[in-house]
Amino acid sequence: MPSRSAKRPTNNSSGTLQLQLVDKIDDFASVDEIRLLLIDGAKVNVAVEKGLTPLHYACLRNYLAAARLLLVRGADANAINDDGYTPLHICAERGYVRLVKLLIEYEAHLSDFSTRDGEQRSAPDEPLRLALKNGHYECARLLLSSGVDVNKRYGDGHEISLIDIEDTQSLRLLLAYGADPNIYDHNGQTPLMRACLRGGRGILPASILIDAGADINALAMPRQDLRTPLHYAVLSGSVALLRFLIDRGAYVNLPIEYDRPSALDLAVLKDDPELITVLLKAGANPDIIHTYIGSTLHLAAILALRNQYEIMELLIRHGADVNLSYTFPGGGYLLSPFAEYVRSRNRVDVRIIYLLLSYGGRIIMRSPPYDARGQLTNLLRVHGLQPEVFGVMMDMAEQYDRPCIDRMCLPLSLKSALILRARNVRRWWLKNRFIFCEVFRVCITFLSGISRVISKSTCYH
Repeated sequence: MPSRSAKRPTNNSSGTLQLQLVDKIDDFASVDEIRLLLIDGAKVNVAVEKGLTPLHYACLRNYLAAARLLLVRGADANAINDDGYTPLHICAERGYVRLVKLLIEYEAHLSDFSTRDGEQRSAPDEPLRLALKNGHYECARLLLSSGVDVNKRYGDGHEISLIDIEDTQSLRLLLAYGADPNIYDHNGQTPLMRACLRGGRGILPASILIDAGADINALAMPRQDLRTPLHYAVLSGSVALLRFLIDRGAYVNLPIEYDRPSALDLAVLKDDPELITVLLKAGANPDIIHTYIGSTLHLAAILALRNQYEIMELLIRHGADVNLSYTFPGGGYLLSPFAEYVRSRNRVDVRIIYLLLSYGGRIIMRSPPYDARGQLTNLLRVHGLQPEVFGVMMDMAEQYDRPCIDRMCLPLSLKSALILRARNVRRWWLKNRFIFCEVFRVCITFLSGISRVISKSTCYH
């Protein structure tokens, strides 16, 4: 029954009645007052402005009793305003759980919305998306339990691809209702890959995803260079995340036919010895050749790295071949890391020269087309800029190519020196090469130890 205090509007104009109805809802007027307006001719499905119906206004004000009355009187639970939103969108965005439940009881659409012109929408801002984006997890749970398709693809991707990957409540909720943890987003990445880009903050979401069945060795789409989660962990720079993934079964070595940079390659590109150490200790092979750049040692040799000596030493100590050469199926060839190092810079680091020699680096006095270890053309530049290094390399050189030396346009003094060496190759050196390598190795170890002691004492002071 209407309350005695309820007053009927004096103006029966349809537009005025609609405005009065909206005002009553907005002011939380009693249900009886709202009912009187409806009796007097106000319409439950006539929009007032911007396509907003009385039910939209009731939802905006979180006025449950008014919304129930309007629905009982025939209000359309799926009415769409000018922006394409229904009352359910409003309630989900604002976290009005009781209203969401009421609208679902009156058959509000949970997804597959159309515009006012009848065209199908394809946007991420649907009720579930709005609820999760604003942290209304109870609303999201209610929508999911009522039948929302958790793997529905929006224009920008699937629901699990649209959430903030560090929002573990949303992540757990979606996975609990069947979200696919291996689905790709529009960038060509899986949720686990996105988690790994967050570095240390990505460990918890990564753990949740792996427990839910995420493929820890999945490859990203080609436009993402076919990277694995381990690649993204390296790019993030997080040692903790890298160790976590390896402990959970991430491959540190990929098949030989993989033709993109490896995780170890990326660690070298990041100039990070700690990341490299973790990968090498986990069994990463520094001699696998995946790209035309060559092995990881090739990469370290040609880059201008701040930690170049330390990185090259790490790779070599873990088995990298300083004389490794390779011929590609198309006919191209790789120089050895030693030859590439000397060729790629104007001035060499004498410590690296000694390091390479101490681990068996060979200085072959031939041109590269005839031997990938050939240093003959490299020595001309070294001779001009670093004569002391030239002397060391000449002392260690072997297999002089006399015809090639004769053909080369060299300073007379250099050519004479090379010809003299070619005539008198020191057989005693070839016999005792192993001894010299061991001497170099001991010297390198000693110098490295002294360097670390000085570095620590500097830190303390």
